[in-house]
Amino acid sequence: MDQTNQKKPYPVEPVLIPALKAGAVSGASGLVFGGAAGIIRSSHPGLFAVASGLQCAALGTTYYATRAAILQAWQVTASSPPQDRIYPSTLAGGITGGTIGGLIRGRANIIPGLIMFSFFGFTGQHLYNTLDAHHQILPANPASKNIISDNVTNLSGNDIKPEEPRWKRILNSKWSPMKVLSDEDYEKILREKLVRVEAELAMVDEDIERVMRRAGEEEKGGEKEEGG
Repeated sequence: MDQTNQKKPYPVEPVLIPALKAGAVSGASGLVFGGAAGIIRSSHPGLFAVASGLQCAALGTTYYATRAAILQAWQVTASSPPQDRIYPSTLAGGITGGTIGGLIRGRANIIPGLIMFSFFGFTGQHLYNTLDAHHQILPANPASKNIISDNVTNLSGNDIKPEEPRWKRILNSKWSPMKVLSDEDYEKILREKLVRVEAELAMVDEDIERVMRRAGEEEKGGEKEEGG
């Protein structure tokens, strides 16, 4: 078979160093959250944090290494469909959960760990594919991005506006307690606050005039009584 027609395998790269880096990040996260949870739940938050960090580091390292090995063994290329990564991620999650659960927590946790982390691997990869698909709506060609960013008019006569960054779309979603304000939104909010302040000042001026009028009337009434 011609070599040009052969499927290019997934780039074979060292797995150990990236896996250790992933484990370090996972361990640091586990250390932080484990310390916070240890303060609430345990009388020894330091030991609780260290144990949580070690478990997260083992999970992160094992999952990354297993998934990378499966991707290379199955020859999943960088140009392969995103669905091709769902099964390796699911399998890697199951292997990781079953192995680490059995080693750290005993045999009784092998099956629950396998099931739960298979679900986590499947759900995480599926969610990543969904977000990545939305992000790839914009063409990868920088020249095309520049064209879109210049609001080129399409065939229907409407302006093509660049897609908002993913973090901005997440913050502006209805599930987010926060929202990214544009300059126009911020100016509108400031104008509304200015109108409210002006209305409150007007009410204060009316109260001052009313008090001064009443004080003047009382003063005139006192002068009349003295004159009488």
